[in-house]
Amino acid sequence: MNRELLQHYRMPLAWALIAMLVLSLAVREGLAQWRELAQWQALAESAASLCDAPPMGLERLRQSAQARQISLLEIDSNEGGWQLRGQVSDEKTLQQWLLALQAEGAQPLQWALEQGDQGLRFAVQVQP
Repeated sequence: MNRELLQHYRMPLAWALIAMLVLSLAVREGLAQWRELAQWQALAESAASLCDAPPMGLERLRQSAQARQISLLEIDSNEGGWQLRGQVSDEKTLQQWLLALQAEGAQPLQWALEQGDQGLRFAVQVQP
């Protein structure tokens, strides 16, 4: 009886299994597309907020350096940018500051670091 019942329902069961697999693939693909669109939307919002930020000013630059205990000794304005010279305790602090400036919208173009009498001296060219 079991064998007869199995043979009788074999084709409908096979088609039901195939339909279920196709449906699960379609749902999985739809969810993947939805997640990808949500990521692009978040990226677009993030990019829009970056464009709305005001350009970095000299006072914000000084505050950023002071917050990281970086001593700015000289600031020269040239061609829409700044040439900064100062002292820092270690190279990691300078690197973190340059990354923070970049995150705030300024672009470090060139930098130099040398050992001085009272720590490290640096020169950085920044474009706001």
